[in-house]
Amino acid sequence: MQRICSSLRRRLGAAAFAVTLLFAGSAQAGSEEPTNVIDDSVSTTGQYYAILCNTCSTADDFINKAVTQYPRVRQSAAYVYNLATGQIRTIVLDWDPETLVQMGGYEDVTDARLVTYVSQAGDLYRRNGNSLAFTGVVRADGSVYLKLPNGTKVELRVASSRTVPGNLGPRSVGTIATDPTPGAGSPIDLRGYTFGSYFSNLYPNFPESSYDLAFGDQPGSIDGFVHDYFSTLGTSPGQVFDPESLRFVSGAHKLTEQVTGNVSLFVPMKDGGYARVRYDTATGDVMLRQIVDPSGVVLPNGYGNPLAFYGDRSWNLGGNAQWAVGAFEEWAARNGIDVLVLNSGWGTGGRVTCMSRSINEVTCTIHPN
Repeated sequence: MQRICSSLRRRLGAAAFAVTLLFAGSAQAGSEEPTNVIDDSVSTTGQYYAILCNTCSTADDFINKAVTQYPRVRQSAAYVYNLATGQIRTIVLDWDPETLVQMGGYEDVTDARLVTYVSQAGDLYRRNGNSLAFTGVVRADGSVYLKLPNGTKVELRVASSRTVPGNLGPRSVGTIATDPTPGAGSPIDLRGYTFGSYFSNLYPNFPESSYDLAFGDQPGSIDGFVHDYFSTLGTSPGQVFDPESLRFVSGAHKLTEQVTGNVSLFVPMKDGGYARVRYDTATGDVMLRQIVDPSGVVLPNGYGNPLAFYGDRSWNLGGNAQWAVGAFEEWAARNGIDVLVLNSGWGTGGRVTCMSRSINEVTCTIHPN
């Protein structure tokens, strides 16, 4: 057995793989484990496997799970992990094709960084109602938090001094910015952020408003901003989302294949609206799912036709009417939509009514309260 273990370490230790523990939105304790035995060929050697076993508790449970699922692989190892308890064990697998005996089936040492990593993932999994389908917010000041089902927040990153004026320093977590007001009907509290004077230098392609993201041939992009602040969290519990946190742990890259998924993120827009995206923590891809303006109007998901969208539309302004109207007027003027304001003073809101006079002409009338 000592000979097998030494051989295993020599063969497997030659490759150092990057690893990211990603998240499956439907993961539920005790319901995600395969029921069919995977009978690998006896020619399969030197592999690493990741096996989720939320019912495993004893050492024998972890061993039996690995041997049962991969009974015939040679000189390989399985990472068997339990998110319900935050445990992981490395099980040696070494099938002898001559004697038809599993010479492995025992526990090897697990890298301490991997133990810590799975422990943190398990903690978030349990706090999130036994799920790794997270909803998060990336604020404009660079801070990031997760929203748990019970309404509490897990702060993953504090504000960054890169996006606020140097003489002010980063905003502390929880500070409410008065400018701009969060969009009407926002499902996540997007306050506590500010677009600092340096923001445009860092993200020159970031849209000026929710309307610029939703319409036009060059709507701008929020991808770089999202990737910059969510993919490089790097600290506990943000390490769980950090692709680079386990880059030097040999073989643990298989966890990426076993546990994949994405996170739903809300991103503030400069006019007080917001965008909702799906962020794939494996690839770093940002998929735009929804754009909402400051008044709560759901806009097209990029490259919409403004004249067609506003040709026959009416909506109420919320308590942040001044911000909503100001952003809409500025954008409309640049996109061939006439805006008529019937009287001054915004009060607590108002109403916007748009109509099309022809296929190429739209006029919107604003009725402040």
